[in-house]
Amino acid sequence: MADGGDNVFDKAESLARRILERLGTTVDTKLAKSEHTLHARVIGDLASRLENAVESNLQADEQGIRRVSPNHFRVLFTYEETSSLSPQYIESVGNELTAALFEFINNRRYVTRGTVMVEAVQDLFAASTEIKASFSIDPTSRSGGSSLKAESGRTVRFLNSDGHIYQVQLMPARAPAHVGRVAGSALRLDDASVSRMHCSIAVRTDGNVIVADLGSANGTFINDVPLKTDEARIINQGDVVSVGDFELTVTEIT
Repeated sequence: MADGGDNVFDKAESLARRILERLGTTVDTKLAKSEHTLHARVIGDLASRLENAVESNLQADEQGIRRVSPNHFRVLFTYEETSSLSPQYIESVGNELTAALFEFINNRRYVTRGTVMVEAVQDLFAASTEIKASFSIDPTSRSGGSSLKAESGRTVRFLNSDGHIYQVQLMPARAPAHVGRVAGSALRLDDASVSRMHCSIAVRTDGNVIVADLGSANGTFINDVPLKTDEARIINQGDVVSVGDFELTVTEIT
């Protein structure tokens, strides 16, 4: 049985890696490599504190059940913590914490009255890092709280040939979810036929879910057709994604 501390560390490392990957798509690659960053454990601690902020601020819905989560969060960093960090990096921290918290809220079947958002900002007067949670209603939401949806994203469920079900949470304009053997992957397949970083799954702004190979040793196939290098292909319910020796049938995209 895996140690709980190791799982927390894997999650923190995964978040830190995705932040750097996102940073690399928004600024010059050379700058990204020399970027000052937060330690993975600091990022993991922030994710845990945000989850606690959700749990401690839940409100009752129309049936009196405490399941309405705050949706707007602000992470207030001290000047000392962020003086060496670029604005792009701080923004990326907020983006990836948003994705992680969105998944947490969805997995617990909580609801929100507006878009889930985590803002990471520098506060010159903060004595220590603070997290503030609040409730905000999107202008497009219907009155009375009848529209209780988190930020629009996609949940993709796969069924393996051995009956195992895998689930991946995706959000538009976020770093892709990785499939591979490495710890911290969104969909981890611990098998020698699977590369450490085998392929990625993402959702486009138009709502389509796409898969791309990441230079894997054994390739990625969709319905037995191999993906070319730098090719991203749309997947739909019923498609079969082959990753190493694993055949993953798309059972549901919601």
